[in-house]
Amino acid sequence: MEMKKFNVGLALLVLAICALLSLSPVNAYADTATLTLESAGPSYGGEQVYPYDFSINSSSTYTPLMCLSLNDKISFGETWTATIEKISSFTGTSLTEYEEAAWLFNDANIAIAANNPTRQEDDQWAAWEVFAGTVTTPDNGAATQLTAAQNAVSNGLLPSFYNNFVIYVPVSGSQPSGDGIPQTFIGEQNFSGGQTPEPASMVLLGTGMLGLAAFSYRRKRLA
Repeated sequence: MEMKKFNVGLALLVLAICALLSLSPVNAYADTATLTLESAGPSYGGEQVYPYDFSINSSSTYTPLMCLSLNDKISFGETWTATIEKISSFTGTSLTEYEEAAWLFNDANIAIAANNPTRQEDDQWAAWEVFAGTVTTPDNGAATQLTAAQNAVSNGLLPSFYNNFVIYVPVSGSQPSGDGIPQTFIGEQNFSGGQTPEPASMVLLGTGMLGLAAFSYRRKRLA
């Protein structure tokens, strides 16, 4: 009888754990990450533009991010800590700006795939214009891309469009001393090689424990 109660209790416990795991996505991400700038894209208008390649949490797989802060400065090899905010769950006053940045980031990747470096570069400058507001762009292309992003957002992109984007906001004091404030970046959460998902093995472990408990309970009952 005691063994039966133990097995039933174990099964209920495992069921509760599995239920809790199912409530949060398996690919949930950590709240912070360590960013190290490894390289950047071509120079355009006197500034290097997207893509900025980062090692995230010391990953050997580099993640391309788009810079959103023209007025702040960073250097190659510089490391700092950033908080990770999902655009899909962001509720701050800058939500519209981040949504426009997501469109520009996505369009820059489309431009790269289409071998259109000019549009890629204009998307980067347009993103700087979104947040700085006083950027002197190298040509009229950035203004065109900014207008396209604003129109896309105001016309109402599907909410699911924003699910794949995250913002990396520097944590105050995490940069090297005297090196200024690091920049804010936007990227794709599913492409961030350094971010650590909740291990799917936990779900497998829970399922295995449940199966073991059920088997033991049935064997005891038949004995």
